Amino acid sequence: MTTDAPIKIEAIDNCSPHFATVKKLWRANSKTLGHLPKGAFEERAAHRQILVALDSGGSCIGYLLYRPSREWFAIAHLCIDHTFRDKGVAKQLVNHLKQITKSSRGIKLSCRRDYNLQGMWSSFGFIACKDGEGRSKKKKTILTRWVFEHNPLPLLSTMIQQQLESKLCAMIDPDIFWDLYALNNDDSIDSEDLNILLADWVQTELELCVNDEIFNQINRIDNIQERGSQRNFARDFTCLPCDHQRLDKNLNILQKIIIKSNFLIDEYYLRYVARSITSESHIFLSRNKQLLDLADIIYENFSLSVIHPEEFINQLDELKDKPDYQPIRLSGTSLEQIEVKSGQENFLANYFHNYKLKENQAELQQQIRRYLAEHDKFECVVVRKNETNPLALIVYGKHKKYELEIPILRVSNHDLSPTIARHIIFKSILKSAHGQQHFTRITDSYLEDTVTEAIQEDAFVKVHNGWLKANLSVVKTTSELSKYIIDLVFNLGEEYGFIRELVNNLNNENILINVQSSVDIERFIFPAKIIDFEIPTFIIPIQPRWASCLFDEHLANQILPLDGFGAKPELAFNREAVYYRARQNSRGLDAPCRILWYVSETQNEGKGKGFQNVGYIGACSYVDEVVIGKSKELYRRFQRLGVYNESNVENVRKDINGNIMAIRFSDTELFNRPIDFQKLQQVLNKNNLLIVSPNKINNESFIKLYNLGNRHFDI
Repeated sequence: MTTDAPIKIEAIDNCSPHFATVKKLWRANSKTLGHLPKGAFEERAAHRQILVALDSGGSCIGYLLYRPSREWFAIAHLCIDHTFRDKGVAKQLVNHLKQITKSSRGIKLSCRRDYNLQGMWSSFGFIACKDGEGRSKKKKTILTRWVFEHNPLPLLSTMIQQQLESKLCAMIDPDIFWDLYALNNDDSIDSEDLNILLADWVQTELELCVNDEIFNQINRIDNIQERGSQRNFARDFTCLPCDHQRLDKNLNILQKIIIKSNFLIDEYYLRYVARSITSESHIFLSRNKQLLDLADIIYENFSLSVIHPEEFINQLDELKDKPDYQPIRLSGTSLEQIEVKSGQENFLANYFHNYKLKENQAELQQQIRRYLAEHDKFECVVVRKNETNPLALIVYGKHKKYELEIPILRVSNHDLSPTIARHIIFKSILKSAHGQQHFTRITDSYLEDTVTEAIQEDAFVKVHNGWLKANLSVVKTTSELSKYIIDLVFNLGEEYGFIRELVNNLNNENILINVQSSVDIERFIFPAKIIDFEIPTFIIPIQPRWASCLFDEHLANQILPLDGFGAKPELAFNREAVYYRARQNSRGLDAPCRILWYVSETQNEGKGKGFQNVGYIGACSYVDEVVIGKSKELYRRFQRLGVYNESNVENVRKDINGNIMAIRFSDTELFNRPIDFQKLQQVLNKNNLLIVSPNKINNESFIKLYNLGNRHFDI
């Protein structure tokens, strides 16, 4: 409901000019409001416990009278002038009372059932908790006790916290609740999908939960004995609390989704779903076909997974029987990446919860459990030194067709934290692009400053629920790319507007002739490549041992960390690096430009020594800086980025002035199909190709080679 005119709410005392109007409204509606003890109005007014609603002209059009009741506040009267009813005035009065009583246990009231106001109190966020008898002598009346709880008892909060810490909490919808109630009360009923929810092994993994709105659903039942029986059954479930401040907003969004989809879903049921969204659970078990059809949209808006119970239990069963995961050694270092296993969530939540931002550890445990259970939609991995020393925790959401979501991205407090954070973000962008997803979205609400800084450096855009970046896996001309982007975001929301703006830049002729601007645009939508951007490109040879240390993970994993190469994570995980070479025969190499790295067959120690299957183009990088100088000066400047020691740099061949070249490069993309030397000769149409120094190639050759190395790309 909305008001026809602005309403002002204020508390009054006995001296207020509106006090007489309040009493007049009461007398006119005394049959439904009931009597108060003599002097009650004066006493409540003396304590300023009468709230009045004033219209734009300053006239009193309604009032709410309340009183303290131990740690609660009780509503005694809520009365609106009949000409202003159904205009939202009552809700504004109640909302004002909610605001001024936040430090109490909450608000309660009793209302006769035959007034048929159940829908109103439920829509105000109150919960029907029990029945009672009225005091009328003429006829027996039934009263419903309604409560709005601000602050639950500490004991109840502790019990709920224990449940969150011990098991995965899944909210069941009202229909499943009623079927479980029927199953509990009638031995003749046999339901396979419900019985599996109650299986012993499931009970050790899963806590079935409800929320307070189930009591409003039960309150709709006419039979008082049946209401009592169902309330008792509901109290056997863990009842998860609701964030009242977010409830109305989420309900409004949910209603718009339902209307847009042309679905008809009961208002009480929607409020139950809205409370589930704002609870501590991230799983909603339902057999409602309309809600299941909206599962992707609901997850995208609220991060709540709506799933059929049978499908969910099957996933739990697969997780339970899944063998141990094999760790992957990272970039030839002693670090490894391993999938998170069930049973590790407590340790990881304790290790990675952000206490500085007051993150609830049990809430993080619930999230990890939920992602493990839904392993068809989420991938949970940890980067670690060993079982007791994790360095990073990452969760990838795989269920969106056009977007890779990262709901958890945590890096431990460690010397390597900034480096690992940037490495993870870069690899995530590539993971998204190579999976033909066009965007990467980081939705973690508890990011460390180190991670946030890395996100900002990578051109992520802040949106309403996280950080968003475009990563287009395409190789196109500017005109093709403009059309591609327009078509891509046509049906997407306003938050994707940042990439629409890119189209204007692509149509700017000045961009085509400005190499730095061209590189900036390409990197903004990395790993996309734009065909008609005249960005200089060079093929540069590199010995396998240096390639293994600087960027080539495949080579790095051919050797053990103790062999001396690839053993330093601070180098292996760095987004940028430096390569030293002789200044002679550089063929005009300068920044900015692209590099295709040719991993040569020869090394100083002998042909291909220590490495197998070399002699290929294996990666593409951007050159950020080319510096000419003395070896000692360059070594001191770039020491943090290079794998060379000082003697290695000193041994680089010098020109007549004693200078060498340092190439600072970044954002190296490994090819999934390295290009062997024979194929390289064919593309360049050179039978006697010799690659011992930088070779400049034209744009057409670059695009051919890049496409050969990345067959997954949209060309």
